[in-house]
Amino acid sequence: MHPSLTRWLSLRAYGAVTRTLFRPTTRPQTMRRRFERFGRTSRAEMLARHPAVVFGDHHAGPLAIESVRATPSPGRRLLYLHGGAYVMGSPASYRSRAIRLSWRCDAEVFVPDYRLAPEHPFPAALEDAMAAWQALRSLGGSGPAFVVGDSAGGGLALSLMVRLRQLGERSPQGAVLLSPWTNLSDAAVAGPHRDLWLSREHLRTWARHYVGRADPRDPRISPAYADLSGLAPLLVLVGEDEALAEETRLLVARARASGTEARLLVGEGMQHDWPLTLPWLAESRRAWAAIAAFIEDRACRRTFEGGVS
Repeated sequence: MHPSLTRWLSLRAYGAVTRTLFRPTTRPQTMRRRFERFGRTSRAEMLARHPAVVFGDHHAGPLAIESVRATPSPGRRLLYLHGGAYVMGSPASYRSRAIRLSWRCDAEVFVPDYRLAPEHPFPAALEDAMAAWQALRSLGGSGPAFVVGDSAGGGLALSLMVRLRQLGERSPQGAVLLSPWTNLSDAAVAGPHRDLWLSREHLRTWARHYVGRADPRDPRISPAYADLSGLAPLLVLVGEDEALAEETRLLVARARASGTEARLLVGEGMQHDWPLTLPWLAESRRAWAAIAAFIEDRACRRTFEGGVS
């Protein structure tokens, strides 16, 4: 099949499936079950395909954290905060993605099973992200540590970095944010878009599940409103056609204006989370190469500078 036809069909199939399974009015618990049904893979299944992979179990109090190693002696550690609009997603439904990230970035990847809304609204996810980061740091070792997140997890990763800076605690060496949802207020979708799935109605409805009675413009919820100065370098990826594209461009501009190094990779004609959902496309392969190069560059820079992450 011609690559352009594969691309066209893949994008539209992705849009049709997500529109059907995850409507704005779908109950969070129903979306969660569907997400797990289609995305969950057992460790046994993954080991049958990738026998060299090593899984680990860690805890930060009641918080469970799964680690994945796809290379023999990974040189760095990544905290991965999964997406799912704060209402769905788990280490089990992100295992294949964690393995890909581990292999491409020569890293041990830690995926916390953070609490989900609406049963656990803000600040539960941020508290768990903080606990997971502290647990990762407590493991010791001299390798650099990074934070990566997609969609809601991308916004959560940025909130984590801002909070760590506020507390004067050690921060990641860098962060990769894929299609980050960083503004949970009604201003989240700015400008026209050609998103095949996400709409203002989706984001407004799902935000209420996590925000609860809090202010959606609280910078701990919506880091688009936070002071972004003094953060480690960011690599931000967004699909050209997705609903969050303009807001993400504004976020990167704000970060740069505050003095934080922020690189922006826009996937031409791409949709939300395209490197994760459509990894066979050429655009996704380029995105994964950029992620690996960013992690490698930051890890090598840390070694050269002799700093700490």
